Amino acid sequence: MNKEKLIEEIISYISSLKSLEKNLSEKTKILEEIIDFDSLELAGLVAHLEEITDFDPFEGGFVEFETITELAELFIRK
Repeated sequence: MNKEKLIEEIISYISSLKSLEKNLSEKTKILEEIIDFDSLELAGLVAHLEEITDFDPFEGGFVEFETITELAELFIRK
């Protein structure tokens, strides 16, 4: 899956989960107030991405990320 598709998938997942009316972009920070994700919601998003990419970028430990793009890039590094 390419980065643009993965970014679209992340935005779609977040929007459907949070019923956001605000526009999200690839530069949106995932844990800021605009999204207000908690750790369980973030774990669900990561599990969803692992399922659709068949890849776990956190297998060797947690890797820090802030934006939607940074998260997508973790899943396309394989």
